[in-house]
Amino acid sequence: AYTMLSGDLTDCVTGRFDLITANIVADVIIRLCRKAAEYLNPGGRFIASGIIESREPEVLTALAGAGLSVTTRKEREGWLCFSCSRLS
Repeated sequence: AYTMLSGDLTDCVTGRFDLITANIVADVIIRLCRKAAEYLNPGGRFIASGIIESREPEVLTALAGAGLSVTTRKEREGWLCFSCSRLS
């Protein structure tokens, strides 16, 4: 069984989750990193995509600052997707 929510993570979420996804621009992903880390279960994944390659350094800095570690990086035609896990 699973629960799916749509909308701004910071507006409608309580609890912890095994998977959180965000397919949107880098600015929003940067803003959501800390909240995503807070809402992840141990062993959970945060998948962030829709990141243009030139914004990669900023997004990686924000993910690391939120305690998230990139476990997989995918690139396609200049767009990036990161799969991340929580460090602690």
